Amino acid sequence: MSTFVPNYEPAPGTALAGKVAIVTGAASGIGEAVARTFAANEAKVLLVDHDAERLKLVVEDIAGRGYTALAVVADVTDEQSVIDFFAQASETWGSVDLLVNSAGRDSLSPPVTEVTLDEWNKTIGPNLTAVFLACREAFRTMERQPGGGRIMNMGSSSTRVASGPGHSPYRASKHGMLGFSKNILLEGKDKNIGVTVINPSHVATPMTEIIDKGLYDADIPAYVDGWLDEKEIAEGIYSSCIDVSNVAEATLWVATRTPDVTVPTISLYPTHKAHRYGMEV
Repeated sequence: MSTFVPNYEPAPGTALAGKVAIVTGAASGIGEAVARTFAANEAKVLLVDHDAERLKLVVEDIAGRGYTALAVVADVTDEQSVIDFFAQASETWGSVDLLVNSAGRDSLSPPVTEVTLDEWNKTIGPNLTAVFLACREAFRTMERQPGGGRIMNMGSSSTRVASGPGHSPYRASKHGMLGFSKNILLEGKDKNIGVTVINPSHVATPMTEIIDKGLYDADIPAYVDGWLDEKEIAEGIYSSCIDVSNVAEATLWVATRTPDVTVPTISLYPTHKAHRYGMEV
């Protein structure tokens, strides 16, 4: 099994030897690629996702390669579930050194007059509330550790820009996550807790693959008016996306920084989007 990037296998190494990581949204896409990369670099990785079947396959594959990984099926918006999987990691391996919040939901919803409260809540929950819950538990754990720890929250270009009409729940959730991350970065300064927002955009994952069918979140019609550029309209968005390994490797680089180094944000996107995003993201 590989990730949704054909033939992608993280290079084995020892960069995270002795570290314990929690990765949410780890059953597919960016979260899976990050979990595989961390495990291949000798971190002990707790993979969290709500997709039990897919998560089981991913963890079995990682373990079958000789790496250390555990699966936790959980709803990251449920407070007690988050408390419990942090406790499990600490009790099993003695610490939590790294947190990657990759769980999330896309919302290619129409303009605001047509957005339902249900759509709003379904997006804010995993994209913002879940980040708050996991970061809170990370702080509670890491501030007791002499070495502190490092938190990496997966954002997107939508943490900073609105690149077309529609999608307001998603953009609000990502703007909110960036604002929250700015705040806890300051709170972690004297505790050796680093906070980074990684902003990947247009990455080849199941989340982007489905857009070529005119859908998001399995079966909801996607609103893309004014959002896709000429290349994406002609060739499809998935084939125009960047390889997920770029995001996994950038995350590994952040994870290996020493506490005296702060990396507030990193952004990466397909070069053909530069006319739209520039350095604004």
